[in-house]
Amino acid sequence: MPSTSEPVCQAVNLSDAKPCTETAVVWDDLFCRFHGKQCHGLYAGYKKRNAVLDGLADQAPQYLKSSSTPLANEAFENVADEDVLEEIHSHLFKEYVLLGKVIDARKLHHKHFYPLKLDYGHQAYLDTLSNRRHIVFRALERAVKRIAEVLYAKEKWFQWVEEVQHREESNREKEAKKVKLETAMFKRHWDKLQTHLRAQREKEEKQRQEAFLETAYQERIGAAARSDEDAEMWDPIEDFIAEERFRYVDLIKHFLWLLDEEEQAAPATDTDLTIAAQSDTVPTKKSKKKSKSKDPKSSNVVAKGAQSHNADSMLNQSGRGGQTKILDMMERRGTSRKAIENNTEPEKSNIETEEKMRKRLKEGVEKNYDNIHGPILVGSLEIPHGTHDRTPPMEDDEIELLISDIKEIKTLLFCRLLLSHASLLPAALRATSVHEFLNDTEIAEADLRDICLKVEQPSLQDIRDACADLIREDEPETEENLDDQIEELTLEELIMHDRKYGHLQGPAWYYRNIIQHQSELRGKFATSLEEFLEPAMKKSEKMKVQICGKSIWNYSSELSMSREGWLQFSVLAKGCDLRHAVQLCRNWAEFSELNSLASWQYFPASNWVSWGTDRLTKQLHELGLFPFFFDLGAQGVSRHFQVGGSRSQQRRRHDYVESRNILVGHMKRNDSVTRRFLQYISMRPGELLLLVRDGRTGQIITAPKEEDTLWTLRSKQGLGRASKNEWDTHLEVGPAYFEFVEQRNRNWHLGFEDCLEVWIWHFVPGDSGRMLYNVVVEELRKAWRMSKPSDMYNHQEPFLRTLTRNPKTLRVRLIKPGEQAKSIWDEVHDPNNMFILSDLTNNTTKTFQGGSTPKAAPHMFYNEADAEEDAILFPDELTSPNPNVPYLTRLNLHARRSQNPLRLLGDDSDTNESVSSHDCANDLVDAPSDPRNVADPSGKDLEVIKHWRLPRLWEDQITRVNSSRIDAEKTKMLSNVGLLDLGAGIALKGPSDIDFASNLKKLDKLMLFEKDRGAALLKTFHDGDLEPGAPKKYEEACAVVNGILNQQEIKVSQAWFWFVLEMFEWLDVRVNYTEYNREMMAPWPHPFVTQDLLNAWASMAIFFPDLEQCQPATNFFKSEEGQQYQQSPLRDPHQRASTLPDRRSKTSFKYRPKKFWKEWEDIVAECARTSTACADSIPLQWNITTRPILAKLYIAGIISPALMQNSPYICSGWAIANTESHRPDKLDLFIDYADRKKATNLPTHIPGLVEPHEFPVFLPLARDFAAKNPDARFAVLRLWSAPHFYPAMMGDHNRRGTAFLDSTRRAWRWNFIPKDMPISEWSMYNNLKLRLDLIKEQLGDRVTHRDDVVLVMGVDQLDLLRRVVAVTFAIQTKPWFREFDLWKSFVNVDVEFLEGLDPYWLT
Repeated sequence: MPSTSEPVCQAVNLSDAKPCTETAVVWDDLFCRFHGKQCHGLYAGYKKRNAVLDGLADQAPQYLKSSSTPLANEAFENVADEDVLEEIHSHLFKEYVLLGKVIDARKLHHKHFYPLKLDYGHQAYLDTLSNRRHIVFRALERAVKRIAEVLYAKEKWFQWVEEVQHREESNREKEAKKVKLETAMFKRHWDKLQTHLRAQREKEEKQRQEAFLETAYQERIGAAARSDEDAEMWDPIEDFIAEERFRYVDLIKHFLWLLDEEEQAAPATDTDLTIAAQSDTVPTKKSKKKSKSKDPKSSNVVAKGAQSHNADSMLNQSGRGGQTKILDMMERRGTSRKAIENNTEPEKSNIETEEKMRKRLKEGVEKNYDNIHGPILVGSLEIPHGTHDRTPPMEDDEIELLISDIKEIKTLLFCRLLLSHASLLPAALRATSVHEFLNDTEIAEADLRDICLKVEQPSLQDIRDACADLIREDEPETEENLDDQIEELTLEELIMHDRKYGHLQGPAWYYRNIIQHQSELRGKFATSLEEFLEPAMKKSEKMKVQICGKSIWNYSSELSMSREGWLQFSVLAKGCDLRHAVQLCRNWAEFSELNSLASWQYFPASNWVSWGTDRLTKQLHELGLFPFFFDLGAQGVSRHFQVGGSRSQQRRRHDYVESRNILVGHMKRNDSVTRRFLQYISMRPGELLLLVRDGRTGQIITAPKEEDTLWTLRSKQGLGRASKNEWDTHLEVGPAYFEFVEQRNRNWHLGFEDCLEVWIWHFVPGDSGRMLYNVVVEELRKAWRMSKPSDMYNHQEPFLRTLTRNPKTLRVRLIKPGEQAKSIWDEVHDPNNMFILSDLTNNTTKTFQGGSTPKAAPHMFYNEADAEEDAILFPDELTSPNPNVPYLTRLNLHARRSQNPLRLLGDDSDTNESVSSHDCANDLVDAPSDPRNVADPSGKDLEVIKHWRLPRLWEDQITRVNSSRIDAEKTKMLSNVGLLDLGAGIALKGPSDIDFASNLKKLDKLMLFEKDRGAALLKTFHDGDLEPGAPKKYEEACAVVNGILNQQEIKVSQAWFWFVLEMFEWLDVRVNYTEYNREMMAPWPHPFVTQDLLNAWASMAIFFPDLEQCQPATNFFKSEEGQQYQQSPLRDPHQRASTLPDRRSKTSFKYRPKKFWKEWEDIVAECARTSTACADSIPLQWNITTRPILAKLYIAGIISPALMQNSPYICSGWAIANTESHRPDKLDLFIDYADRKKATNLPTHIPGLVEPHEFPVFLPLARDFAAKNPDARFAVLRLWSAPHFYPAMMGDHNRRGTAFLDSTRRAWRWNFIPKDMPISEWSMYNNLKLRLDLIKEQLGDRVTHRDDVVLVMGVDQLDLLRRVVAVTFAIQTKPWFREFDLWKSFVNVDVEFLEGLDPYWLT
């Protein structure tokens, strides 16, 4: 050490970058003797190399000298001679190496000998040289590519290698960033460099001693100058470059575990031991974990996590989390990017040595519970005691096999990474091993640096590809065909979908699809280059190429990776979180199995436990729902504060905040379990609201129709009454919500699109999050059809049978081929297992042993009632149990409508709203002049036109009338009814099909809407008719009526034709109406009067075989088509009267005797006494009866899930089952409207109310009329109705009053009048009265009615025919959804027949 008065050398050691402490004695006392020689040698060396560099331009190949293209832009495309290219490559490589030496020497000279001197000119020259080296490097890469084109253009693998390199080029990092990454890499692997640094220090010390001896010698001989050879000897740049190259090669070998056994066995330094100890514990971002319990048997339930959360911590989120967090970010418009940061790839720099990895696998690692937010059930089958702190250790043979595979994977990973480096590719192709490749002296140091950075920090995708490459076979993979095909929407469906869900989907989806649709119409089959190239890309040949002696396929594996592959992946990427691993899954099956394996602790990774170890999340995962966002703390956020009032000195003020719990997750697409679950949830809008998005197409599949149900956070504040203030909506489900959740509030994503995005939120604000969680879990259990607790593992059976658990270490592993081991599946079905079911709503826990069915919780698992309901909801599963079925929303009324030529696009409204011209799809087409947009009346359109046209019998008769002479009286009749062509004096013919279609477009849109709706409602009504055999009888009656009207007329009497015209004249209606009366109660005028009257005549003509006016009906039954109905009971009233219908009575709730409800009243009283929910006390047999009936009514559209809170304080009815005296052995559905909780305010007095006992009694009236008219004939016409409802619409106020709950607490509303509705009899009586009063003048007192039965009396058959046709016409015309039940009506009978009827038929 020099004294304080002596100058100190200012140089910095090259070996350890520490300042020299020797005395400065040379170069004006700047350096010690050693550094003086080293500085001079370095200076002389880079000056000499600079001179060589300056003269290199004169030695350039002729092509470079003569080229007019700057080297930075030269691609050598015009050079095809291999020798010329080799000459260019040799020159560029020499220049590149020389530039590197010059730059490094100048940097070393300045950094180590003049560190305190700021020389801007020196730095500017270095920047110039660096830029030149970059240009030469890029030119060198292009030269290598050109050489590869010339040499390997004929090779099959060359094209895809180019693609890999192109992708790498597009993602190339800047040089400055590479330097930073290089520095960080060396810092991370400092322990591996210590040995080489010690060698450098020893070399410098040796040189220092030689410098001292040399100085003494030179002083002794008095040498004043040194030779150039002496200076070159002291030039350190060659050693520096060799050392840099050695470091890169050494690190690559370290990463690939290619070091020699002697190096691995060398004793570790203090630094080595420190790093090794630290590497056993994976660093985490937080360190707030509390101490663990030392007694694993102290409790079966351990709440472990960052804050020791319990169940409430997950279910009752509040504060600044969840939706309030989203609200804050929406207000700041996205200044926070925390979710994106959380979703970045993890740190993968801690690449272990083989010894450290063996130790980790042998001893296990501590589990990371930082991201757990709920309770962990320790002592369960998945997490036995002793495994929740550390991962179970692996067995030696499993470790040996795993280590052997990982070595090979590392090599495959290295080979695949080489493909992206153009300058390294030639060397990689000619090398037969990795060792040979690393020993190639032609590889530049910068290239080694780049590949070293890649190997040190490979992407997760590269690791996955390498793991998959290990087990890939020699044959190329076959593509996995999707089981489902995406159905393209038609233009009409596209427009309807946008009108329904456009506010949720955003305009981009609609515009993208409408443009694609228009392009297809114009013949453009490809809308993008990617779409155009897709077929060619799919057909590209799959091949291999040899890299460093390894065969590499030209594509990443697209198949699901095996469990062994994922095990290798989890060990290699030990810092990876399962949230990142799932992004690499190719499909849902792989993703689901990976999650299941992680839950059974198959992977020895510390970070994979945080994916779903907490019991609440894990249960959802096991049931197929993977939540990525939830906020179940609405109860803590909602508040209703109000102060002041009329009697207070303070002014009235209010502060209301309402929040709804929400859960968002992914489910499998086109899956039967998903379909069932979504169907169940959609039937509970009074509890949970549902929105589903297709992950593949982005299409909204279903969502609430009412926009005011989309909000999840709202408030109102101010002065005065709260009821007079409007709500301020802060958050609502929609495009903005989707975006913020997707980009900023989820920390994992799927790497495939074969999934559904399911949004579920509460209908009732401020409700407990436990309620939402409970309902979701219960419905998921039923969707999986779990009838007992152990069934929750049934869908995991295929892979549980392949796993076994070591009884000593508790390590779960694969069962080896031929091994006889107890599988996890056997453990699951051990009869001694105990299952614990927790009800988070009631804070109760029930324990069940083995596979017993829990009788104490009948609604928690799948039972017989669920099975009966599923048979109705999903009938296809009975005949074809295909698990790959899409979820489709239930058909609404408009989906059931007939396809009329105008393609009406009305909304799902039951009211008579006007329909404007833009409601027609044809008006929405952009190019009306396009002939393809003109309606072509053919095919289905023509069938619809014929269905709405005048029947063939009528048109044929018009032709016959015009061909014969018409007398004056008949001509006058034709004129009176509007059927006479005044110019020609003949009857008007019907228009042709083309004219009829054209005329339809000119008619009132509302009329077409109601006509089409009427046909749809008739279909709905009969689908809801649950009487055995009734639908078949109705089809037969329709076939007979249509057969009569559309038969080919033969030459018969024209009496029927003139009778129909007499009916027109008698009822004062005309044939040629073109206008439409929009009044709701007005039955006419409308253009379809003729069709309606003819239909009424044909329906009644069946029962008058002796009248000439009904001869076409008689002829029909004699025809070939009608002979099958010749002996039908429809024509035999005696046969029909002998058998009573197999259906429940129509008596409403109000008029049933109290004893009818006794059993139900006893259940209600017992529930009130024991504080038990009524739904839980309903007998199972009642459920088995009522739920299938409700499902059929729901499918038909008779009832709908009610958007009402499922509470008896809101819904007044209860669905129960009971028997009646005429069906003592058959339970049926009845609705109890006792309204014990006063949910509705029913009026106490109804004006005009007629009680059932006040209805007319038919038999005395018929006897009196028969006594006065000897030839009297009678007809008892019964309005068609189903066993449970009448064909009459209900207003919104009545729908609320008739809402009811079923045994599963679902709220339902009736779309049509239920027979159990109080005073439903009077409702139908009044409906019929209003319609019959319209023709009361014509009917006189010969027509009377009860609730839904009409008695018609005629003095003879012809008189009766006239009156029954008039009554039928009045009832069945506009609004076209009421009709008489011909099978339950008796027409053209005498009084004796009526007297012999069962009283049922006359009431």
